[in-house]
Amino acid sequence: MGLPASQQRVLDRIEEALKRREPRLVSMFAIFTRLNLGERLPWIEALETVPWWSPRRYRGRMPARAVLFFSLAIALILSAVFIGMSQSTDNCRPPLTPHASLIGLSRAGAACDAPSSKTMGLAHGP
Repeated sequence: MGLPASQQRVLDRIEEALKRREPRLVSMFAIFTRLNLGERLPWIEALETVPWWSPRRYRGRMPARAVLFFSLAIALILSAVFIGMSQSTDNCRPPLTPHASLIGLSRAGAACDAPSSKTMGLAHGP
């Protein structure tokens, strides 16, 4: 796999500038290349290509993602519990319609009132 053309041109310009300024470096690099021509790359320097869909690619980051997911899930559950606990009859407001009596609400906030003790239990009425 090669480099994009623009990057290759930049590297070629750098190479030409080094050849003009440091001729001794060019000869040393040529000797180094000849000496290492038949050798394999050390295993520690070899890069293995892993497909993007493989779990091995994300092996090191998986625990951090799991911790983030579970902490966000717990925060969402706790927020829902606290919001549910904060709903009380003190916070009830009349509906936002200008004609509440037309839709059957004779008293503002009637839907938010707590049930009275007379209607609690199994008995039906007085």
